Amino acid sequence: MPRSESVLRAFCPVSVDSSAAKKASSREHFDRWSREYERDQVSRWLQQLQLEALSALDPRLGDRLLDVGCGSGAAVRAAASSVDRVVGVDLSEGMIARARELAGATANVEFSVADAEALPFEDATFTALLCTTSFHHYPNPERAVAEMARVLTPGGRIVIADMVSDRLIMRAVDQMLRRTQRSHVGCQRSNGLASLLTGAGLAVSITRPLFHGFFAIVAAQHTESTATG
Repeated sequence: MPRSESVLRAFCPVSVDSSAAKKASSREHFDRWSREYERDQVSRWLQQLQLEALSALDPRLGDRLLDVGCGSGAAVRAAASSVDRVVGVDLSEGMIARARELAGATANVEFSVADAEALPFEDATFTALLCTTSFHHYPNPERAVAEMARVLTPGGRIVIADMVSDRLIMRAVDQMLRRTQRSHVGCQRSNGLASLLTGAGLAVSITRPLFHGFFAIVAAQHTESTATG
């Protein structure tokens, strides 16, 4: 492949065909991983990031919380006792099956297979939204953030936590993953995540590095002036 074409592919929006292929690869990857999720060392370590992000979201009584890219539902279960309703969505049917298994009969918990870029909810359904360790798999990040903003109520809170390419070593890791992991789309820089939220009409309140800057938490709020519906 010519160098110029490689550069264009790296910086241009993902095509429709490529987007579908990335989503299929992501679904396959996480369906396979779901059998061991929360048993293996990597997923147990990622729970630390999920809990840090959940703490930044500050779930509270009266909240209707949506976890986008919920995986096996660890954050959903952790939030269940603090909120009125919590819903987890994931593209992977295997992850959703695992999440339902682990949640058991918890009354205020729901799980659904859904695409982050086409959330199956009415406008202004949720008062809080969490998205952890999945954003780098989204082929169309602007569309995903727009959907997250759409389903938030005025005053609703959102936290995205993901690995970021702020550090040189993480930019190298990102490029390696783009070549070796079919489901990987690309890491944002932390200010890029903040810009995506601002572009969707959300007011960013926190941008905080985690784990020596390899990950970041970005928090924002849906203001009255950006309400939809």
